[in-house]
Amino acid sequence: MGGSSRYDRQRPVGPEELAEAEAYRTIAALLREQHAALIPDQRLAWQVAGVLSAAAGELANGRPVPLELRRSVRGMANTLCESMDPR
Repeated sequence: MGGSSRYDRQRPVGPEELAEAEAYRTIAALLREQHAALIPDQRLAWQVAGVLSAAAGELANGRPVPLELRRSVRGMANTLCESMDPR
């Protein structure tokens, strides 16, 4: 095949992408465990966690996440972190 799919165009994964992916996975795990305080609807909390996990998988495997989607996921993750931080 032609190899035009973004799944065929992997690139090296740097430490910044790996750290971002790990942060998304951590937030997703916390959200699944302690969702009630942030998102009372468990199904919605798990869907949000799924988006974070999917973005983490793409980043960790060297596949680009479209810019607007990455900004939205990053913003969502930052907001969730701020909400979960007890300080």
